[in-house]
Amino acid sequence: MVDVGVVILNFKMRQLVEVCLKTLFEDVANAGLTVGVVVTDNKSDDGLVNWIRENYPMVQTIVNEGNVGFARGVNPGLRALTARYYFVLNPDTRFIEPNTIRRLFDWMEAHPKVGMSGPRLLNGDGTLQYSCHRFPSPTIQLVRRSPLARYRFFKRRIDLFLLKDIDRTHPRPVDWIQGSAMFIRKEALDAVGLLDEGFWMYLEDTDWCRRFWQQGWLVYYVPHIALLHFHGRGSATVPGVIAPLFKNALARAHLKSWARYFWKWRFVECVHVL
Repeated sequence: MVDVGVVILNFKMRQLVEVCLKTLFEDVANAGLTVGVVVTDNKSDDGLVNWIRENYPMVQTIVNEGNVGFARGVNPGLRALTARYYFVLNPDTRFIEPNTIRRLFDWMEAHPKVGMSGPRLLNGDGTLQYSCHRFPSPTIQLVRRSPLARYRFFKRRIDLFLLKDIDRTHPRPVDWIQGSAMFIRKEALDAVGLLDEGFWMYLEDTDWCRRFWQQGWLVYYVPHIALLHFHGRGSATVPGVIAPLFKNALARAHLKSWARYFWKWRFVECVHVL
């Protein structure tokens, strides 16, 4: 068993994965931890797997049968490792502070009731990324995609969803954290289970955090530890509600996952932790 098992899912992001791995191994070089790394690849055919085998032979690689989505891409990596903690990372993340994984590990060791934590994420220009949220209402995504988002009443609802009203200077419980960087305790994972593979992409992180809370495990935002995340928001490249359904496959996937999430939870609103 390793101290930390890192799982990175790639789909045609070879250059970003190369940088992620470089900064990851620099981060753990003197951490005093045993760290296992798995890169799962959704059959990108971009040469990454061979590059990893040549340059980082200690990294396990798993090639999936196609672009199977986020949950079905990440879960094989989680199964491939036995670790005290798991760190699910997007390929477009970069370590920018010393001892990031060591500090996340130590923070989780000091807070045994926390099942999952997420660091502060920064955009490529260094600005804050809103990576922790309240659980969504059935209409919030439609509001965010519509002209209603420009009106004060609806903008306030969006701001509440994005937790723009909280103090982000200290660790705190949140409803859910973005799947780009999730640091997970093994005991919690064993109790909750893996990502729901019924979600192809989007909302699987929301669903996962809701299941953690359901099983009595806390989900925390840890802002004194930061990562860079080049977040693309591919589902939002076509504005509006109807147009994206015809012009943007990721937007269709997002809205489909939205429908699945609320059907799975029977449209029952969560009791927010904030």
